Formats: sequence, C-alpha cells, structure tokens
Amino acid sequence: MTELLAGKAVVEPEAEMATTPLTGGAALLAILVTALWGTNPTALKVALQGFPPIGASGLRFAIAAVGVWGWSALMGVRVWPRRGEGRWLLVTVLFFIAQIATFTLGVYWGTASHSVVLLHTYPFFVVLLAHFLIPGERVTAGKALGAAAAFFGVAALFGGEWGRWAGSERVGDSVQLASALLLGGQVVWLKHAVARVDPNRLVLWQMAGGSAAMLAYSLGFESLARSSPGAAAWTAVGYQGIAIGALCFTIWTWLIRRHAASRVAIFGFIAPLVGVGLSAAALGEPMSPGLLASMALVAAGLVLASRW
Repeated sequence: MTELLAGKAVVEPEAEMATTPLTGGAALLAILVTALWGTNPTALKVALQGFPPIGASGLRFAIAAVGVWGWSALMGVRVWPRRGEGRWLLVTVLFFIAQIATFTLGVYWGTASHSVVLLHTYPFFVVLLAHFLIPGERVTAGKALGAAAAFFGVAALFGGEWGRWAGSERVGDSVQLASALLLGGQVVWLKHAVARVDPNRLVLWQMAGGSAAMLAYSLGFESLARSSPGAAAWTAVGYQGIAIGALCFTIWTWLIRRHAASRVAIFGFIAPLVGVGLSAAALGEPMSPGLLASMALVAAGLVLASRW
C-alpha cells in the first residue's frame, strides 16, 4: 500500500481527499452499520454449524454481491471498471480476502463474544495509520482521548477473563487481532480508493472477487459441496449476505468517502456492546460483569472523538 500511495501520480490532491463534517444523520448511519456488524459473529457461529468457515464467507458475499449489483443497476452505476481502476480494485480485493478470512477463522476457533470485541480494536489502527497516510487526518487530543476511553470500555467487557483463555480460543483471539489490523489498513486504503472508484463499483468488485476466491478455496480444500446445512445455517448466511454484506458495506464505504475515516471508524466501538449481549443471549456465552462500565466508557469515547 505504501508504494501505491508514495508517488505524486497516485497520492490525491488535498481537494480530492476533502471530507465533510460528521452530521447527525451520518452518525446515525454509522451507529446502524456498526450495531448490525455487532451481530455478525453470532450469525457466523450459527452458519458454521452447517458450512465450513471459508465456504460460509464465500456464500454470504456471493449473496451480497448480487444485492450490490442489483442496487448499482437500479441507480445506473457503471459496474465494469474504468481505465486505471484495476490496481485499486485488485488491492481492495486482496485486503478484503485477507481480512474476511482471518475474521472467519477467528470466530471458528474462538468465541463470538471475544471475536466481536477483538475485531473492533481496529479503530486504533485506523487513527494511527490515517495520521500518516491520509492528508488532514492528524491525531488530535479529542481523537486520542476518545480512542483511549473506548479502548478501556472494550477491555472492561472481559472483566476478569484474561487469565482463563486457553486452547483454540487463544489461537482464535490471535487471528482476530490480526484481522483487526487488516481491517484498520483496509479502512485507510478505502479512503484513498473511493477518491478514484465509485463506491458501489468498489464494493461490488471486492465482494465478487472475494467470494469467488473463497468459494474456489472451499470447494477445493473444505469439501463445501458435501456440507449439509440446515434452515438455521442458511438463514444466518442469508442475513449476513443481505443485511451485513450488501447493506452495511455499501453504507460504510459511502461514509468513508464523505467523512474523515478516523472519525467514522470510532463508531466501531459500538459493535462489541451489541455482539457481546447477543452472543450471551443466543449462544449462551458468558457476559462480562463490566458491561455497564464499558457502555459508559464507549459512549464517552464516541463523544470525544466525534466532536473534537
């Protein structure tokens, strides 16, 4: 990514990277998207009861790609890449495959509650990387304080669990942290990519290319064709494809195009609150006793980071 952003022919002028203030409507959209993303690990756990991990992600993004293609056709958006867009789309697809694969394996080896919390440490990586790679997105005192407050809010979700992780959970958590780093890099990359590629086209190609690669891998190495999913697994995959894939990714990319990536990313701290509660209710996973403190700290972090 550094090489693509280094030269004058690639780096956008300040005007092309301009952002508008984060409005109340945009904040509500960010809250909606991140709340829905908080349900993703639980839905994936249900899907994994009938599908192999990479195959489950390939299927859900194949469904999502169809949805985004339909929306693009309805809006009259060109779906075939224009000249010069190929490298931007290629790197976007590679980021997408790596991040989704590590996320899926993190959930598969770990728990939904740990996964949603650890994945959503990604705003720290966004704030740090944006400071160096996105013109005008310097780390301010408000962003730093907001990120710190939200971090301690996320940590509070675990309460006294830190010493009790073992076995596959530890592997899953390590993979999920890698996924968070990849997601932070992906958000920063998208801020540059959407200045050159229509967001709908960008989302469509990352999903189409990503799902094709993941399905091919699963058919070859996971025996996807021999899986026997039930109604619950199919429902979970459909929900992930339509609500989380097509809807959330499209809105998220639009938000990043219009607003500062680091400010939008801060809303990602909402997802752990939703995810931990849902995993406890639907999957019987333990809920941290620090949840109320976590909610207060996350709320404070969002206010600080979005206003200053």
